Amino acid sequence: MVLRGHKNAVLDVQWSTDSTHVLSASADKTGGVWDCYRGKRLRRLAEHSSYVSSICPVRRSNDICVTCSDDGNAKIWDLRQRSSTLTLPHQYPVTAVCFDEPGEQVFTGGIDNLIHCWDSRKPNAELFRLSGHHDTITCLRLDPFGSYIISNAMDNEIRVWDIRPFAPIQRCLKIFHGAQHNFEKHLQKSNCSSDGSMIAAGSADRMVYVWDTTTRDIKYKLPGHAGTVMEVDFHPVEPIIGSCGTDHRIYLGEIARNQ
Repeated sequence: MVLRGHKNAVLDVQWSTDSTHVLSASADKTGGVWDCYRGKRLRRLAEHSSYVSSICPVRRSNDICVTCSDDGNAKIWDLRQRSSTLTLPHQYPVTAVCFDEPGEQVFTGGIDNLIHCWDSRKPNAELFRLSGHHDTITCLRLDPFGSYIISNAMDNEIRVWDIRPFAPIQRCLKIFHGAQHNFEKHLQKSNCSSDGSMIAAGSADRMVYVWDTTTRDIKYKLPGHAGTVMEVDFHPVEPIIGSCGTDHRIYLGEIARNQ
């Protein structure tokens, strides 16, 4: 089916934990919650005053999600209530957001090159910051086991951060190079395989990059796209990678099954 209702570009799409809903973020300044059985929009999240860049649900709940926007705010939503439950203010536009595993912390990133960690239960409770990137952060992802955050930024680096309690002060564990951003300044996104053994990202050089998370070596550099590759994701079970780009195409690529 086709989910219709946004009035501008759709910038992010996520499944709910139980796969019954689709969550979307749009340049029409709204987020959306959709019933994927009936194809109907259940909620229109319309409190932002500028583009909504990203949306993320809590893994352990179907009722909580967070949005971030160019208006400098991230907002936490309880879908059982009419309005947002908490606003996290920033000095600059926010371009990426994600929860930790239990949903107690929210991580945000934007054009200040920093990753901010917030207590999702208290107003204005910033717990710590992760510094290291030198340009706008375009994507934040929680790894499959809930211990690490993967960040992508316009400085052409993908970093892995330890977000576990009592982690050392230097939380950046690994840096991956190869994928490129260019003058187009797209919000290119990264993802991790379900077993945590690989990280993949799109690139402005029209390639899909796949790294071994242990050795940090590039395992695959997959061609095919005719434009910037915006997002890459792994099939949860099969050795298949899906990618989409500015060439208006989605590619499915097969990689070697891990032995």
